[in-house]
Amino acid sequence: MCGVAAILGAANLAPAAARLSHRGPDAAATVTVAGVTLAHTRLAIQDPGGRSDQPFRDGPVTIVYNGEIYNAADLRLAVERADPGRAWKTTGDTEVFAAALHILGPDTTLPLVNGMFAVAWADERQPGVLHVARDRHGEIPLHLHLAQPVAAASELKAFTAIGRPVAENSVADVPAGHWAAISRTGIAWTRYHKQSCAPVASSLAKGSVALKSSLARAVRRRLISDVPVCALLSGGIDSAAITYELVQHRPGLVAYTARMDPKSRDLRCAREVAEQLDIELVEVDIPVPTASDLARVVSVIEMPYKAQIEIGWACLRLAEAMRGDGFKVTYSGEGSDELWASYGFAYHALQTTDWHVYRRDLMATQSRKNFPRVNKTFMASSVEGRLPFCDPDLVDLALSLPRHAVADGKAHPKAVLQHAYAGLLPDSVVRRPKVAFQDGLGLKTAITQVLHDPARFYRAEYRRIVRSES
Repeated sequence: MCGVAAILGAANLAPAAARLSHRGPDAAATVTVAGVTLAHTRLAIQDPGGRSDQPFRDGPVTIVYNGEIYNAADLRLAVERADPGRAWKTTGDTEVFAAALHILGPDTTLPLVNGMFAVAWADERQPGVLHVARDRHGEIPLHLHLAQPVAAASELKAFTAIGRPVAENSVADVPAGHWAAISRTGIAWTRYHKQSCAPVASSLAKGSVALKSSLARAVRRRLISDVPVCALLSGGIDSAAITYELVQHRPGLVAYTARMDPKSRDLRCAREVAEQLDIELVEVDIPVPTASDLARVVSVIEMPYKAQIEIGWACLRLAEAMRGDGFKVTYSGEGSDELWASYGFAYHALQTTDWHVYRRDLMATQSRKNFPRVNKTFMASSVEGRLPFCDPDLVDLALSLPRHAVADGKAHPKAVLQHAYAGLLPDSVVRRPKVAFQDGLGLKTAITQVLHDPARFYRAEYRRIVRSES
């Protein structure tokens, strides 16, 4: 994980890089090349030595990149087939990404990548063009400031650091699964990924077996790291299933859980999972937030959504604890509820909406909600959050399953996951109904004692960051 900033033309992006230093405390640099200025702050996870620092150049292509490529070995082979005899200088994925964009081009490279990323690059074969792209599900944020000259950054606060006020009509997200070529004359967009949700014949039993295999594979892909990793345990089945798969490869795994009410069922279930898997569980006390604390969360995640802000408070505290203990990587269960449509509101919506299309579209909205919230709250303490439920193969499988192969009535909307881990995790966790994280923690109730109208407060704080201009 890292911080990225870029702009058309020659410019001083050092203030933007400084404002993103929490995203990358290990190295920082800027460069102007081919009529584009690129800035990067690095959180070193793969090949942590200086040879993989960014901006990174491969031939005519110079990139600044934030994320992880989980199939870098496959991409490396694709480059070698097109460029026989190529000599590699690093063991990290940054060089592979840059080389692929150079040798294969973005049209070929981006659909091949299995990973989470936001990337900006310049290509001397196309001077005066800023290229940007975002991963297929939008796990990593990347924002554009649309005033000329167009700029890109991992967080909105990087724009204000270089004197560019942020207003609703001047900023936009790079859409998930898209890349763009930006010049003084406009932005040419290309959609390189369109999520399939074609139904297949299956049953709850068959779907559970396929899901167990797919999640195990997704976790294995995400083990790549040259630094220590840890896990999140919320007390629900999503994080418990991920932790189970991690333990198969990391027997000394440390997991973290949030503790507000010492008698909560969430905490009790997290302890039971840790005990059954024989791993260390660090319980992080989450204090009742003040109005100032919640305003800080809005500033960190740069969005006004009530659920994201309230969950974000606990995430900030968890990330601080992880980083304080020396961890740079953690794993979270975001994406699961969207794949199974296990939110309460989804049950009613599905009475009049196609099962497959609804879940596909629900997953797509998280590029503006859950996924950037995970990224920004954990990166506030320089911790990378990995999301196994966003693995492309797993998403394709999940969205193809018919409803009867996923849910067992209204009470068990994610029965497919429960069946997959029955007997492997405590029954108390496998059988428990879906509970929103902020509810199980007791956070939502606590906040109502601090703020009379939380949603209104969050919107007002967001308006301080993003002005409305007509």
